[in-house]
Amino acid sequence: MRLVSLDILRFLAAFAVVLYHYTARAEANSFPDLAAFTKFGYLGVPLFFMISGYVIALSAYNRTPYEFAVSRFTRLYPAFWVSILITCIVTIYFAQERYTATQILANLTMLNDYLGIDNIDGVYWTLQVELKFYACIFILLLFGVFKYIKCWLSLWLAITICYLLFKQPFFMGWFINPHYSPLFIGGVALYLIHRDGPGTYNLVTLIISAILACYLGFNQSSAFIHNASIQDQYTASLVILGFYVLFYCLVTSKYQLKENGVFLLLGSLTYPLYLIHNAAGKAIIDFYKSTIAEWFIVLVVTTGCLLVSYLIHAQIERRTAPAIKHFFLIKLRSREKLNSHSN
Repeated sequence: MRLVSLDILRFLAAFAVVLYHYTARAEANSFPDLAAFTKFGYLGVPLFFMISGYVIALSAYNRTPYEFAVSRFTRLYPAFWVSILITCIVTIYFAQERYTATQILANLTMLNDYLGIDNIDGVYWTLQVELKFYACIFILLLFGVFKYIKCWLSLWLAITICYLLFKQPFFMGWFINPHYSPLFIGGVALYLIHRDGPGTYNLVTLIISAILACYLGFNQSSAFIHNASIQDQYTASLVILGFYVLFYCLVTSKYQLKENGVFLLLGSLTYPLYLIHNAAGKAIIDFYKSTIAEWFIVLVVTTGCLLVSYLIHAQIERRTAPAIKHFFLIKLRSREKLNSHSN
């Protein structure tokens, strides 16, 4: 059921976001021609959310709530903590940023938005969107209703449409982001298509989510593209539609890529690359660009981010994260054994 091609897509999405932040921002004056294309790199984020919808539906299947929570915790937090440390050190040195202990500690929980505390790095808002999605899946598993995917997916889609039309329920954003819900819903629908085939329900859900995602992508583009034109807005919608079409082709194709070390590595670099590239990378680029050619600094920083991402993956994700997962799962098995003996 695992799609190796998603590893490539995830990496390309992350790299597109990197190029967007380095070459399409107002402060980057050296890339006018490149920026005409990289200004759409932020659309890597909607692609992440679609992939997440697919992957989380797949990984939650046949898992207990505890196993799912441990899996997501070890996937998200160890690399995130190290990335925050790197970002703080780099931005303090190169950009004279100042952080309070409260801000750092709140960011480490990934729940700082509930406390009204700013993110240390602007891109971390997407992690909070993901975390809310994971929490909802956890609740579904906890109450034993995750297996009724079509029921809760339909309800989620209906609530999303209601919110977009009438801003109700007004509290929806507290537990799941309504403006990015169509992308997660699309990912789950694509999981169902891969598992069960393109039946009527699966296709209708996918099409409705695609329409909503394209509509929202049209409106959101002005928040990500400086002086976005109407052509930019339509282009953003078309790119998102292209993601749906491409993803559909991948899940319905009889030919699937075989597991490959390079593809797996690219997929593994995605998360740490996304976490460290933005604030830290921009701080270094801005520090040196007045004395060294900006294109060269961007190239060096991008290469450096890839190397650091590999180190985070190799030393943290491959070592620390499995150890944490092993510890918590062993604890669970010990408790189960204890309960079985006492019974």
